[in-house]
Order: sequence, then C-alpha cells, then structure tokens
Amino acid sequence: MAYKSELLTFAESFDENREAEIARASAIILSGGSVIIAAPAGMGKSWAARACAAAARARGRTVETVTCIRLRDEQLIAQMDSHPGLLIVEDAHLLGLDDTVRLADLASAQDHSVLITLDTGVSYTAARTEESLRELTNLWTERGIPRVDLGGVGYDEAVRIVETIAGPNRIDIVTRARIMLLAEGNPRLLEELTREELQRGTYSARQQNMLLGPSYMSPRVVDFVRPLLRRLSAEEEYALVTLARLGPTPFARAASLVGSTALRSLLRRGLVRYDQRTPDCVFSRSLYARAALAIQIGENPLEARHVVELALLHDASTGVELSGAECAFAAEYLLNDPSHDPLDDMSSSQVAVLLARAARHANENGMPGSARMLAHRSLSYEPTLTGVEQLSRCLVKLGKFQEAIDVLERVHVPHTDPRQDALYLAWWIQLLGQHGPSSERLDRLQEEARSWGTVDSALDEWASFARARSRMMLSCYADGVEEMEGIAESDASSSPFVLRAITELMPCYVYRGETSKFERVLRTGWAMVAPALSASASSGVKRGDRSGVITEFVMQASLVRGAVGHDRAGLAQELESFALRTVESSDEYGMALVNLAAGHLALEKGQAERAENELQRALERVGYSTQMKWTTWIQLLRSNALAALHRYDDALLVEREISAITRESTPWLAQYSSQLSARLKAHDGDLAGSAAACRALADARSDSRFFAVRPLHVAAALGDDPEELVMEIEQLPSQQMWDSTRLLEGHLRASADGDADELERIGAELAALEFWWEAVFSFTTAATIHGDSANESRRDAALAQAEAIRRHVPSLQLVDDNASPEHDAMGGEADELAARRLAKLTPRELEVVTLAADGLTNAEIASHLYLSVRTVESHVLQARSKLGAIPRSELRSIVRG
Repeated sequence: MAYKSELLTFAESFDENREAEIARASAIILSGGSVIIAAPAGMGKSWAARACAAAARARGRTVETVTCIRLRDEQLIAQMDSHPGLLIVEDAHLLGLDDTVRLADLASAQDHSVLITLDTGVSYTAARTEESLRELTNLWTERGIPRVDLGGVGYDEAVRIVETIAGPNRIDIVTRARIMLLAEGNPRLLEELTREELQRGTYSARQQNMLLGPSYMSPRVVDFVRPLLRRLSAEEEYALVTLARLGPTPFARAASLVGSTALRSLLRRGLVRYDQRTPDCVFSRSLYARAALAIQIGENPLEARHVVELALLHDASTGVELSGAECAFAAEYLLNDPSHDPLDDMSSSQVAVLLARAARHANENGMPGSARMLAHRSLSYEPTLTGVEQLSRCLVKLGKFQEAIDVLERVHVPHTDPRQDALYLAWWIQLLGQHGPSSERLDRLQEEARSWGTVDSALDEWASFARARSRMMLSCYADGVEEMEGIAESDASSSPFVLRAITELMPCYVYRGETSKFERVLRTGWAMVAPALSASASSGVKRGDRSGVITEFVMQASLVRGAVGHDRAGLAQELESFALRTVESSDEYGMALVNLAAGHLALEKGQAERAENELQRALERVGYSTQMKWTTWIQLLRSNALAALHRYDDALLVEREISAITRESTPWLAQYSSQLSARLKAHDGDLAGSAAACRALADARSDSRFFAVRPLHVAAALGDDPEELVMEIEQLPSQQMWDSTRLLEGHLRASADGDADELERIGAELAALEFWWEAVFSFTTAATIHGDSANESRRDAALAQAEAIRRHVPSLQLVDDNASPEHDAMGGEADELAARRLAKLTPRELEVVTLAADGLTNAEIASHLYLSVRTVESHVLQARSKLGAIPRSELRSIVRG
C-alpha cells in the first residue's frame, strides 16, 4: 500500500550507507592514507574515529589523538616533530589559521596517516575563522584528501539506541516515534531525548506544540543544540521560532512573512529544511526552535512588534485564505492584545471564521483549553458551524459531555454545505452515543437535521448503519452481519459508510472463518484509504479525517491481523510508520489507537510487559473519548496483560471498570473476557478449573473454529489430554482456517498421535508467524516425546530450539526438572527471610494466605471462613504486598517453607 513506504523513506533519509562510509574511512587509514570525517554535531564522528583507531591498533600501529580547543594556538606544534602511525585530530574546525596550515602539511605527508574530524554545522563569522575554513576546505578540494560525510543512523539502529538506554519495554511506540522525528538520526540526540522521556513520562501532542510557548527541555538537550544557535540574529531567531509555530509553509509564503534573508540564512545553517514530501515547502526544526526560546534572554524586538501576526491579519482582511496554524497564530495575538480591535480590518463573519479555525487547530493539537477560549470568542462575533463543533469537541476533551451536547442543541447555525453538514451530523450522533442516546434526543436530532435540507441521505445511512451495528452486538448476529454487508456492497452507500461497514465486518469474517471475504474487504478498505495515507504529511491524516473513520479502519485491521497472525512482522513495521504520522500531525486520538494496536500485538506474541506499557499509554492518551468501544478494548486487553504479569489484583480492578454487558457485547470482547477469567483461575491455583474454563470457552464459541481451537490449545498446555481435546475439535464446523488455526489444531493432533517430528515442524512454522509461546510449547512437547522414547539427542535438540525461541519472550520460562545446585545452600537464609515476612501479617491475613497456599480459591476461602469474596481478595492483596509483592503461586513456598 502507498503509505507503507513511509517507514522506508524515513530510514533512507537518515542515510542507510552510514556503516559502509565508516568502513571506507577505515580502509583508507589501513592503506596508509589520510581521511576527513565530516558530520553535524552528535552524528558519531568520534565513534567512527575510535572504530578506525581500533582497526589501526589491531595492525600494530600506534595511535595518538589530539582534541582541538577553540581559541587556543599552537595545538599541533608537538606533532610536527614526531608523528605516530595514526594521528587523530578531532574537531579540526576549532583550529586557528596557523594550526590549520600545520594540519594540511601533516595530512599531505606520505609516511603516516591522519584522521581529521570536523563539524559541518559550525557557522564562521570572524575573518580569522573564515581563513581557517578556506584552508580546511583546501584539504579535500586542492590536496585531494578523501572526505567521508556521515549521515544519521538508520531507523533500525535508532531503535537499538533507544532500547539500549531505556530497555525494550519502557518507551512506547508513539513516544519512540517522537524521539525519532526530533533526533533526525542524530545518535547523541537519540540518547538524550530518550533519557528526557524516561524522566518526564507520557508524551502528549501538547508537548510538541509551540502556540503557547516552549515546553520543558532538559538542560542536557539544550546544551547539546546550543552551538548551532550561536550568533543568531534577531531576525533569524524570530524566523526560526515563527516557522516552527506555523509548520510546513510554502517557501514564497515563508519568505514574505519572515524575510527572505533570514530564511535563506537558516536554510544554509540547516535549522530550516525543505520538506521532502512537499518540495516547495520549508519547515523549522522544532527542537532547535524550542531550544532558542528556552535560552532566549529578553523579548525578541520583532516578536514585540508582532510583525507576522499583523501581516496575517492583513492577509485575512484582503481575502487570503490562511492555514489552520496561521489562523491560530493570528488568533493568539487577538486574545492577548485587547488593544487591537479586529473589526477595524475585518467583518464580524471573517473574524468568527478565523477564530473558529484557530479553535480547530488547537483541538487537533491537544489543547482543549485554548480551543475553548477561541471557540467562545468566535461565537461572540457570529455563530458558525465550525465554531459550535469545535466548542463541543473541546468540552468533550475536558470531560463535559452534557455541556457539549447542549451546545449542539441550543446554538443554531446556517447549514449550506452538504459535506460539512454531514461531518457535523456525524459528530453529533457520535456524541449522543457516548452513554447511550435517549430516544427523545435522537428524535430531536433527526427533526433538526431534516430541517437543514442537506443531510437527508446521510441521516438514512446513519439509521441503517446503527441498526445493523446494534443487531451485530445482540442476539441477531448473523442478521446484523448481512445488513452490514448490504451497506458495504451498495452503490448507494457513501465512501465513509462503506469504510465504516468494512471496519465492522473484518472481525466478523475472522470469527466466522470466512478468510476469503476478509481478504477481499481488507483490500477494498486499503484501496479506499491509501490516497489519504499517502498524502503530504503537511496536511496530516487527521486533517482530512475529522470523523476518524480512516484511523479506525487502520487500527481495526491491525487488531484483527495481530490476532490471526497475518504477517505480524510487517504489521509491527506498519504500526511504527503510522506512529510517525500521528506524531507529525499531533493526532492524540490516533496515537492512542496506535498504542492499542501495538499493545494487542505484543500481548498476542506473549510480550506482556511491553503490552501493559503500550496499553497504559493508550488509556492515558485516549482521555475523554466519544469512542467507548476503543476504551473498552484498551481496558480489557490491559487486564489480560496485567494477569499475564501476575498482577492479578490490578487486573481485577481494571476489569471491574467494564460493565458485564459491555464485556459480552461482541464475540471478540467476550473472548478476551473469558481468557481473563481462565487466567485468574490459574492465579487462584486452580489449573484444572482454568483448563475447564478454556474448554467451556471453546464450547461457547463452537460456531467459530478460530475462536474454539485457541482455548483448547491453552487447555492442552494446562495439562488436559490431547486426545480428548481432538475429539472436541472434531465436533467443530468445517470452516476456512488461518495458518495459525491450522497449526494449533495440528499441534493437538500431533500430540495425541505422539508425532514428535510433526510437532517440531509445526513449532518452526509457528515461530515464523511470531507465535512465540505456542512454538515453544510445540518444541517442549516434542522433547517430552523424544525423552519418553529414550532419544536423548533429539530431546536436547528440541529443548535447544525451544530455548532459542524463548528469548523473544523473556518472561516465559521452560520447565526444568532439575533443582538448582544453589538451592540447598540458600535454603536457610530463605527460610529466615520468609519467617520475618510472615511476622508482618495480621492473624486473619495469615489464616487467609495459609488456605490460599493450600490451593483454595478465593471463593472456597470465603465459604470456609464465612467471609465475602471481596473481603478475601482484600486480605490476599494486603498479605502479598507485605510478603514482597509476590505472585500467588509462590505463597505455598513461603507459608509452608
């Protein structure tokens, strides 16, 4: 698909040939020549020099390093008399003229090698440094010394740098995307920004927006970018900050606003760049703009005169259409300078439209408080459709749902544009569905919308879609699917409703085993959204997707593909690409859904810690949303991740936030809810009960081979007889199967037949699909069969394969029948520690955990002690906390030890 090239383009822009360039420099040194390594600050010049030095030392050559210092003379005097095999001169751009001449003589000599590093981002202004620069330039232009220019690290290497600093699970996919975009391949910036994110916590769109001034930047990051900001003129500083606030802007427009001289100077310095996807647009590097604000001393004189704001207001008064960012820029000035009356230059309707568009920009960039002020001011001049909608949207983001509905119902605006009216209607219906619409309010909405005369067909489509969707969530599932198919296939349906219907149908086709239908609607959906996703990033996906239908299709497709194992490796890359887009466009809702899809994929792959982190971030970002189904998904998946991490009490708390009716409203939600129930039974020590819950889940989903086989496979892992499970499979309907379903079913059949070779083949295929723990289970089952037949070599080989796969899921432990040799030696200390911990418990807590250690469930303990189940859960939670936050499975070893 068109948008899938985004990630490759991103990587290519960071120079995929970096390692080859470093290898070329090293080869020149080893052959006895000299070389120059040039790159902007922080791009790894010193690291490359160390790599070349290590290669030289391995050949027995001596190495000497000189690190140059600014404003110091005669730094290379000593090297003119005696020279090692390799002389490394770091930061040669700091040398004075005399030392630069000495360096040229040293590098031109034939009896030794010189490696020179210099910073390409340094600006030269004094006459003396200009002379030094000319002499340095002669090194590669006149004297022919090879020059190697290092670009930034590629995407994969950037990911490794981030995970080296933060670990694999502490930085979520969206925050990592933000780090990538800000660092632009600079390895040192990647490290510093990662450390900053670890200290700050969750990233939000508000943090990258500059409308309300700079956000916090760590001193280390400011100090790192400070050299590039030295000697900026007032005009250049103002242009840098202004363009960062305006976003990608056509070159001619930018030059007219901030001045062509300042703009061209910033382009030469690299502080402003051309947008690769829109070549006629330029954009300011926001990290450097925010740093410029952070170190600014006093108010910039151009900023004090509001040069750009007044120019924008003049353009608006003459009929020039401003961008959303330009509207916000001008509106901020109007809010903060009461002495300027906009009605002196514009009509009341022009002012209202400008402020309403500014409110939309603020809403889209995660600033509902600012949006509220702008929308209120817009409505004070003249009610507009955009102003009313944006006021309603910001109220929702502030948690004021009732006020948001009241605004839509009470403020009347003209309706003349069918497309805008349809989007307005979609928002109104979406908002009414937040807590279940009342029939009275729906009737009032329909009556109001019919009076517009522009959305009659849209109303009819909404009614058909809502009816089909409600039937899919109740007992008439098949009828609802049929109605939804009618919407997707009807020529009379508009594109947004076709895409909505496809989004609802994808999980239904997986549930019913209709793989060919799923592939067909998936292709249709991608064809519909590809033009929007491949559009210029300057407009952003969400800018043309106010209803969120494109984002929801992409995320629904990701959830389904992650569950069935449809190219999980490719899916992970696509989510990284979409994360980059949502960060670029400050789409907070899109960020939340990317976190949701990434968390679901990690959970399906058995990476519970990563899943919990992603889903926690999704819940923080989604905030007050009108899309309750996604909030339900996030909570349910997170409760499963917490249970997989043995944080059972936290899992119960999250699950209880979801009503029982909602948990059972669709087959997919019911599936994950039942999986959580089975996990919690295992937590209570009731493995047989957990296996029984899995079989009951398979029986409840006996009309879906995909949903039934998976819990039966889990039941086998919990110790159920494979032959009995195969008999249950035989009762399932014959349906088209995904590769993952076919392999899991094949595992059960091979286990029942004792076919170790087939199990190993299945394990290899499951690993290729990134079904990690399922692959480990296949190889360990094969190892058991080999052990029973006394084939020790095959058994060891199968266990080795299982251990190699297990590294993808560090929390997954293989069963080891051999006791640790250190166990006995440590037994006395462990017993003493356990005794001290038990002494902290109250008599009732000790009584409860003693019964729990004996394998009783919470319900059985409650019955035995005449307590409520909730009281028992509380005692267990308190006791486990006092015992060191241990999982319930370890209670027996402490209490009975």
